[in-house]
Amino acid sequence: MIIELINEYINRGLRVLLTLFMAVMIITVVWQVFTRFVLNDPANFTDELSRYLLIWIGVLGGAYTFSIRRHLALELLSSKYGDTGKQVLAVITNAIVVLLSSIAFIYGGYLLVTSTLANGQISPGIVIGGKHLLIGYVYLVVPVAGVLITYFGSLDIIRAIYFLSNNRSQQNA
Repeated sequence: MIIELINEYINRGLRVLLTLFMAVMIITVVWQVFTRFVLNDPANFTDELSRYLLIWIGVLGGAYTFSIRRHLALELLSSKYGDTGKQVLAVITNAIVVLLSSIAFIYGGYLLVTSTLANGQISPGIVIGGKHLLIGYVYLVVPVAGVLITYFGSLDIIRAIYFLSNNRSQQNA
């Protein structure tokens, strides 16, 4: 199915990006330790860069974890129901996740990014091409992760409804 192929490409891209961010973060932290304790002249940008990468890894990693269904979940309720109850519960919980992700991550993240960019808040330690990095670009991960969580949550709702409708039609036949 085409959706599964798209999901695989998204997940592969997220894995590669998160791995790259982790590698860069490890290198910057090692460089920070080296310059601070060996050269006695700490690099200014490494502290900020590792902090920003950690933000991206944490938020984007949460979206990736949600996409592969490895996130924390309370199995207390779903273990008490059969397949139909589990699917109904999946629709309810994913609807709540999609609603919260849409409001907090997408809408709230959009407001955060646009207001931070409009105010021109800069990162004092990271300069790219002679210009300071705008903090709004660091916060861009929030709406991006929100779109991914909303997308995968919506797919889970569709899958559960499809299962429920097929299960109901098989019972009527």
